Amino acid sequence: PLSVTGGSQRDGSILVKLAGSATADGLRRAYAAPVMQRLAGHFSGGTRFTGQVLVREHAAQVTVDSSMSGVGMDFPAPLRKAAGDALPVHFSLTTLPSTDPNVSRDELRLSVGSTMNARYLRSKTGKGPWTVVRGGIGVNNPAPEPDSGVTLNVSLRTLNVDQWTGLGAALAGPPSGARGRAADSGPDLAQYVVPDVTAARANELVITDRRLDDVVVGATHAKNVWQASINARQIEGYLTWNEAPNGAGLGKVTARLAALDIPESAAGEVKDLFEGEKGGAVTQIPALDVVADRFVLFNKELGRLELLAQNSLAAAGREWRINKLALDNADGELDATGRWVNRDGRNTTSLNFKLGISDAGKLLDRLGFPETLRRGKGKMEGEVAWNGLPYALDPPSLSGKISLDVGAGQFLKKDPGAAKLLGVLSLQMLPRLLKLDFHDVFSEGLAFDGITANAVINRGVLKTDNLKMHGVAATVLMDGTADIANETTNLHVVVIPEFNLGTGPLVYALAVNPVVGLGSFLAQLFLRAPVMKALTYQMQVTGPWKEPVVTKLDHNTPAAPSKKE
Repeated sequence: PLSVTGGSQRDGSILVKLAGSATADGLRRAYAAPVMQRLAGHFSGGTRFTGQVLVREHAAQVTVDSSMSGVGMDFPAPLRKAAGDALPVHFSLTTLPSTDPNVSRDELRLSVGSTMNARYLRSKTGKGPWTVVRGGIGVNNPAPEPDSGVTLNVSLRTLNVDQWTGLGAALAGPPSGARGRAADSGPDLAQYVVPDVTAARANELVITDRRLDDVVVGATHAKNVWQASINARQIEGYLTWNEAPNGAGLGKVTARLAALDIPESAAGEVKDLFEGEKGGAVTQIPALDVVADRFVLFNKELGRLELLAQNSLAAAGREWRINKLALDNADGELDATGRWVNRDGRNTTSLNFKLGISDAGKLLDRLGFPETLRRGKGKMEGEVAWNGLPYALDPPSLSGKISLDVGAGQFLKKDPGAAKLLGVLSLQMLPRLLKLDFHDVFSEGLAFDGITANAVINRGVLKTDNLKMHGVAATVLMDGTADIANETTNLHVVVIPEFNLGTGPLVYALAVNPVVGLGSFLAQLFLRAPVMKALTYQMQVTGPWKEPVVTKLDHNTPAAPSKKE
């Protein structure tokens, strides 16, 4: 229902006043285009409105006002409202003069409540569609007036980008060919709401299911390329997102960041990102080219990050290939490559790595194992693989091989806590478990000139035959196994205290030879220096890492074989 009053005025203008009501059902009946049907689906109920049409000197101005009371609006905040709430809306359309009689121009203005306002300059040629020449949308800010394109200026407590992009995709409908688009003919709503330039400030911003706090962001969008400058509590720097053509995949994200902080409170979001639907989210992560000068993961300062990775379809299944992973800080430098494969819902991860160690003690502190070691410089490298996702090492399926060469350090006396295997290697339990003659060597923390080892890992069981720790006070040799999954050990341990009998150079030469295993070491040592046999202590260390059982062996007792051998 609509009432119309008015007519010609004394000044030659025409003024028509309107009053009536509009409903969501009426909107659906009036506009058959699918895009309008989808838009109308976000309204319910009905409301009254007033308006007027003023024509003066061949120019027209249309205005409409409504409290929107009685209409329910199902849009993301700040445009969500219950039917009983009021949200005053003012709309105006003004025709503008044109130098070309075949070209029409007008200006649209819209205000919604006290928070949102928009302004558009449009044109059309002949009977063609209206096209936005420039426009601005302001939320808790004035509507911008750009020279071209659409600019969005937003200031909100909470801004959920995912909800708005989801709404845009829902209104646009499924992708279709030229014939499908013709059938879905209707107004191009995207040109009014998808900005070319965005400036946003929010206490909380949600994008791709990730929450950012205290965000200031500026972004531009043109020809499938988004560029953004962002400053938030978790991230600071510049990003570029090249959208994949025709919606194939997620394209590529390039980031040059001053800081990237993934807090421990976001562990659930990281889990959801990697697991995705049906346990494999390889296709949900875009190609990445990321450099962050300061990278913090789960509250651990890891230093400078470089990451190059991409999606690919391999014979083994869908694959996320890590072409480069580099972490660099004052205590160590990691260089790695790897891949994550998802096939039939099963995930496997493999990694080849080289770790340069500048200070092993401080590096362990940085990784969450404080006061375990003092100093220590060297390297560790190897290749490992496990069943599962990259962020979650799976000890029962872990396999591969590693080598270690670290010099000039000392195990600390303090219980290493979470680094329980290092507690076994440091042999701090020996003085209290065995009455040996070298109590002081271990009770204050074993100091070493070097530690070398090669190990093979098979289904979570690490096996070595040549772990050697040599130092001024003693040389320690080990072979056997450590079950990483069950945190148990079965090690043959040999301790050779330094008795200053002139055998030091021989012991050292054998200890630093990476080829010589424990058995060969003892055979050569006793052959060339028989006196050392009586001065050498041998023992078997078995059981759980936290409370190992130490059995002293005599010189003629062979070490017990590993249960996993």
